[in-house]
Amino acid sequence: MIDTIANNSSIKFDNQINDYVNLFDLVPCLITVQDKNYKILKYNREFADKFGSKEGDYCFKAYKGRDKKCVDCPLEKTFLDGNIHFDEQSGVNKDGTTVHWIVKTSPIKNSEGEIIAAMEMSINITQQKLLQEKLKKSERKYQVIFNNIPNSVFVLNSETLKILDCNGSSGSNYGYTREEMIEKTFTDLFLDKNKDTIASLIKSSSIINKVKHQHKDGSTLFVTIRISPSEYHDRKVFIISCSNITHRLETEQQLIQASKLTTLGEMATGVAHELNQPLSVIKTASTFIMKKTNKKETINDDILLTLLNKIDSNVDRASKIINHMRQFSRKSTMEIEKIKVNDVLDRAFQIFNQQLKIRGIDVVNETDNDLPVITADSNCLEQVFINLILNARDAIEEKWGNKPGDKKIIFKTHSDGEHVIVEISDTGGGIPEEIADKIFEPFFTTKEVGKGTGLGLSISYGIIKDCGGKIFAESTGGNGAAFTIKFPIKDNI
Repeated sequence: MIDTIANNSSIKFDNQINDYVNLFDLVPCLITVQDKNYKILKYNREFADKFGSKEGDYCFKAYKGRDKKCVDCPLEKTFLDGNIHFDEQSGVNKDGTTVHWIVKTSPIKNSEGEIIAAMEMSINITQQKLLQEKLKKSERKYQVIFNNIPNSVFVLNSETLKILDCNGSSGSNYGYTREEMIEKTFTDLFLDKNKDTIASLIKSSSIINKVKHQHKDGSTLFVTIRISPSEYHDRKVFIISCSNITHRLETEQQLIQASKLTTLGEMATGVAHELNQPLSVIKTASTFIMKKTNKKETINDDILLTLLNKIDSNVDRASKIINHMRQFSRKSTMEIEKIKVNDVLDRAFQIFNQQLKIRGIDVVNETDNDLPVITADSNCLEQVFINLILNARDAIEEKWGNKPGDKKIIFKTHSDGEHVIVEISDTGGGIPEEIADKIFEPFFTTKEVGKGTGLGLSISYGIIKDCGGKIFAESTGGNGAAFTIKFPIKDNI
């Protein structure tokens, strides 16, 4: 009976040993047992499949291809202090590929507590390492792209608008170092001191056109801002891109000024006609007074006062015409303000009023006097209207020449509730279908060489767009053309 129990216990013990051996052999990670000389005493199947090693090999030779122990060896530390140690190591598979592991070592002790060997368990993290390297390369690539984007790019805290990060171009465009930039709030870059309004606009808009920023040296930058909500290190942010449009605006101003100078030449004849009337009145009155004075004749006080009033009022009229021309010709940046569109249209018309009459061109005024104000630059908008009036005049003369005919320029203004609409149409030859999509292109003109720069409609298009409006043309076949301009009024009432 006792022998039977002993035999059964022996069988169970043997089975347990077999189970542990099988478990050791089938664990899905690399396991070796090594002595104090770093010779492999035992290894599992995963290790054998990877490196084809055998018992008695040195661990550093078996799977690291080294001739001596690793400099920073966790197994050595375990033999020295008897503790468990961790490390990250690399080696070479038997097929020559590089492999990376997380290594954990623990001591094996005898019954007296002496360390007689150590177990090393390695978990393959090669895929994770490869992914990490790809991620690092990707981050480096996008960091290079980020820093070399010519536009200034900022990462802002979505609540405080504090600058969390910025690219290299930000420093060169604004004159600050990156460290100086990330100490600022984005609204600090604006010349406008109303921080609350600016912050609200940034948080509610996707694009802000033509705003003034300040360079570190105090100079002004004109920028267009594009805003995109995003996430950055698990926080909500705004990605801000600032395009420096200062040089572009300077070039545009030069083109606008060139167009103005061309227009001034056209205006000269109109101004001459406009000045001729007050000068004629002044001449007539002064001649009458001189004749009476030369003849020693007395002039009735009422008549004299009337003549002097006529002279005074017509001097004022002539002065107003000259000042208007001087104001129009001045070089200035666009200043958006609230204006009445009919007033600007009337100023543009008055310059050419007499000239159009002499040429037999009637002006039909169908303007609505009860219009909301719009926001635009008064001086620039007058230039647009003058360009359209001159184009209408030229189109009529090209069609009719000196022959009598239905020569008309029609002004219309009205509101549809959302826009103030200005229409300037004529009874000229219209716009040929084949050039209808080109008329707003820079330097495109159908006029003879020396009679047109091709800048008028292109500049007009840009001015209207900068004022937030739209302009488009429509041809009525051979019966004339109409230009329609729409200005939004929803924010201007």
